[in-house]
Amino acid sequence: MGRGDAELPLHTMDLSGRGLVEEQLLTHPKYQQLSEITKRVCHQLRLLQSLKIRTRDENSFKIDMGGITTVKIEAEMQKLVKFVLTKSSYDIDNNTKQTFLAIAKSFYYVTYRDVETINSHIAKVLFETVL
Repeated sequence: MGRGDAELPLHTMDLSGRGLVEEQLLTHPKYQQLSEITKRVCHQLRLLQSLKIRTRDENSFKIDMGGITTVKIEAEMQKLVKFVLTKSSYDIDNNTKQTFLAIAKSFYYVTYRDVETINSHIAKVLFETVL
């Protein structure tokens, strides 16, 4: 997958709740900035996920990132969270910002959790009775 890995889910989820595509929102500078930060974070997380090499004897992994470090990813993720939580006078809707953050968090979760853990969490959410 390429740089736009998160673009389709981002715009689909964000715009599906509105009914009509609002051209004004798509051209809003804050929306564009939020979109770029989120795409960058998701691209880096996807790259990290694709470069994980499992070791045979442990449930850990070594990573060859080709210049992208987990420190850079964490810094971008913090930048995204700050952008979402900061309010300004010329801002976009909080639900829109939360949608972008949710997409980035899902990429983050899939990158840092193994398949067994993810499947276990899905099974718990879908099939276990909530008390």
